[in-house]
Amino acid sequence: MKQTIQDILFAVVASLGYSGVIPEVSRPENAEHGEYTTNVAMVLAQKNKLRPIDIAKKIQEVMEGVVASMQHESGDLTMYQTGQTVPAFQTKPEWKNALQAIERVEIAGPGFLNIHFDTAKLSTLVLELLFSEDSASKRQNDVYCHPGLDPGTKKKTIMVEFAHPNTHKAFHIGHLRNITTGECIIRLLEAVGNTVIRANYQGDVGMHIAKCLYGILKISNVENKTLQEKVAFLGKAYAAGSKAYDEDLAAKQEIERINKQIYARDPEIYPLYQKTRQWSLDYFNHIYQRVGTTFDRLYFESEVYESGKKLVEEGIQKGIFEKSDNAVIFPGEKFGLHNRVFITKEGNTTYEGKDVGLGFLQFSEYHPDLIIHCVSSEQTAYFQVIIEALAQLVPETKGKEYHLVYGWVKLKEGKMSSRTGVVVLGEWLIDTVKEEIRIKVLDNISKYKDSGITDTNAISEALAIAAVKYSFLKVGTTQEIAFDIHESINLHGDSGPYLLYTYARCQSVLRKSDSKSNVIINSQLSTINSEERDLARLLLYFPEIVAEAADLYAPNILCTYLFTLAQAFNLFYQKCPILENPYRLKLTNAVAQVLKKGLYLLGIETVERM
Repeated sequence: MKQTIQDILFAVVASLGYSGVIPEVSRPENAEHGEYTTNVAMVLAQKNKLRPIDIAKKIQEVMEGVVASMQHESGDLTMYQTGQTVPAFQTKPEWKNALQAIERVEIAGPGFLNIHFDTAKLSTLVLELLFSEDSASKRQNDVYCHPGLDPGTKKKTIMVEFAHPNTHKAFHIGHLRNITTGECIIRLLEAVGNTVIRANYQGDVGMHIAKCLYGILKISNVENKTLQEKVAFLGKAYAAGSKAYDEDLAAKQEIERINKQIYARDPEIYPLYQKTRQWSLDYFNHIYQRVGTTFDRLYFESEVYESGKKLVEEGIQKGIFEKSDNAVIFPGEKFGLHNRVFITKEGNTTYEGKDVGLGFLQFSEYHPDLIIHCVSSEQTAYFQVIIEALAQLVPETKGKEYHLVYGWVKLKEGKMSSRTGVVVLGEWLIDTVKEEIRIKVLDNISKYKDSGITDTNAISEALAIAAVKYSFLKVGTTQEIAFDIHESINLHGDSGPYLLYTYARCQSVLRKSDSKSNVIINSQLSTINSEERDLARLLLYFPEIVAEAADLYAPNILCTYLFTLAQAFNLFYQKCPILENPYRLKLTNAVAQVLKKGLYLLGIETVERM
């Protein structure tokens, strides 16, 4: 709807002889200021050296004229301007609902234009959007239309590369935020019509592997252990190997020898490498299943280090890479960046060289319009060089890679008893939150006779995943997080469990009503109260919220919206008897649908009872 209002304003402004300005439309926080507002009159006034109020009055007059004509369905779409009847600008069929819903256009302050919708038509518009069977297929597209794109615009093929755990190392809370962010971005991009490839680039070769294998050889074997115990053992072995590497010269030389053996696939060490690598991959799959993530393609460093080295060596001949102290570098200084080594003086491919091989492989396999790399903020300078180097080597990739930055995560407080070193494990966090939910949330809920909860483990698991994911997503991706376990499970605050509780409350109301699926929309609805109107207004915004969150790679926009909607519904629930009121039942059903879809986009599964 926001995009439609913007399109209408653009046409109005053009009909007045102004060009080169796309009206900015926003949603006022205060409902008294209308459903939408624009400052286009002030922008035009500054550009044309006129008084904003004069331009605002002209826009108001044109808008109200065409609205009056449309609402009376006269068929003669004329508008009244300075007292004279003139031909209307060319309207579009998709504008009809918006124009018929507008009640008035109000001038506020120095020249803002506030657009108010008629209460009854707003309610009918929202309910028809969500429930009309006649326009089901059209609604599917309308609800998730991408801002700024015409219906015929070709959607993109986008690869999102995320997760990135390294084998033989811990899956920590940073990985958990990464996978949560990547999963949500993918679902948002798919919701607005893009085709998305899910990719995961994992480090399965390198010095960290050699340190771990050294530790394993020095400690013991663990053939008959559970997967979790095997992974814990890898963590201890890696810590031991890292300590030895830093403190013992002989150990350092042995670890470097093991590293070369891994690359050479030496039969002396390679079987142990393969077995322990699979332990890590099995554990990662366990995590992926638990948090509801899948991948279309798993990439590994072991499959790209040779091709990366070859591409870099070819780049030397093209003048893209240079030799420096027997190493091969990309001269980033030429592009306002910094120089980085892609092949060491020993002839080894660095992370940078491997990333060149990875990028070439990804574009060759999938030909995406864009690759989004979900990687922490510390890699910003690194990715600037990598992206530029690949663009120089393979020009068709230029402008098709984007580094989506996310910030660090730490615990706000509490004993980190299940850590490996100073690393907080991702699964430890989920399990800790789950236990807190079992004690402080489910025990209280179970006191209610009608809770209907039979599987407390499944409910606590769903609530724990919701608590962790929502805590990550409700802030901007670049913002660092001090994770607060108690805040994450607060049933009365801005949390994932609060949203699930609100959804379950909607479902509880609907279960008590026999009218859930049979309510007829009353197009003649004459009046609704403020709580009903606030809900209808918020429901109207859902499609554009999804589009904006996708467009800006900003899950926090959707989180803020869903929390606001949940608050509005709970106020409505407290103040308005619902069961015997068909319209309120429809509103409740609409809120449930939007919460369920919104939570899905966040990567969170709903629960029917709480």
